[in-house]
Amino acid sequence: MIVAISRFRPPAEQAEHLVARFQERSRLVDGHAGFLGLEVLRSFERQPEFLLVTRWRDRDALRAYLQSPDFLVAKAASVADDATFAMYEVVGQ
Repeated sequence: MIVAISRFRPPAEQAEHLVARFQERSRLVDGHAGFLGLEVLRSFERQPEFLLVTRWRDRDALRAYLQSPDFLVAKAASVADDATFAMYEVVGQ
């Protein structure tokens, strides 16, 4: 399994708006082969950090999504131009 994590820290005044956007997300990614789930995490800091965590069957499934038109739609709607992105292989549970 592959876990992809995007981290970003929007201005504090945008945090609640961002939470609402994630709760009302389009769910385009949900139908992609190999997609296993998504979580959005928010820290408790004054200017919270957000983590967008997606889980994938394998690297090929994630790559296929990253090359899809649905990813381009999601990226265009993103409020985080300065997000960092990393992929991890799950090696133990």
